[in-house]
Amino acid sequence: MHQPIRSIISIILRARFSYLFLTIIMLFTFRPLIESLKAVTAATNIFVWFIVVSCVWAVHEKRKRQWFVISMAATAILLDLLDFLLRSTVTLWASKIAMFAFLGYAVVSILFYLARQKEVTADMLMAGASEYMLIGILWSWLYFLIETVHPGSFSIAGTKTDQFGFLYFSFVTLTTTGYGDVLPLSVQVRSLAILEQITGQLFIAITVARLVSLYTVGGRKQ
Repeated sequence: MHQPIRSIISIILRARFSYLFLTIIMLFTFRPLIESLKAVTAATNIFVWFIVVSCVWAVHEKRKRQWFVISMAATAILLDLLDFLLRSTVTLWASKIAMFAFLGYAVVSILFYLARQKEVTADMLMAGASEYMLIGILWSWLYFLIETVHPGSFSIAGTKTDQFGFLYFSFVTLTTTGYGDVLPLSVQVRSLAILEQITGQLFIAITVARLVSLYTVGGRKQ
């Protein structure tokens, strides 16, 4: 009984996308536990940096692109650190744009990775799960940027207008939960929210269909 469980855990941990998925889960699991601490912003940034590093490991498939990915990640982390230390408008915009660019690259890279797979593996499953979570994180950066450009784009009740607050709204939108405590008011945010809902539903539908198709084809070959 214990041996099959250990085998499954071992297979999952060997998949390079597992670390990315686990770091994202850590953000949502441990960050609320330190909400009352003064260093909560710094802790949130550190969690995000771990996600960035995990993304580098996950999307480093081709050697010729390694330094490009590492450079993007290093730039995003460095600018985020400078924004935390300096708190200026320039560093705010630079850090958010750099992080959005890197996350966007990671989302596209993982999407192409999923499209190239010919069989269902633990790595593919972890990549699919990570991709879904990264889509939610990517959209939260867009919401933050829009709120910065157009203050008052959201009606927020009981939720802070910080990065984690926008993460909350993004995943509530992505999963079409819609609690109603955060409402999009501007046309720009409403359009993005619609696109995120459509993206989330299409991603699940297409990914499940592809997994079933690959599994069926693999079963026939055996």
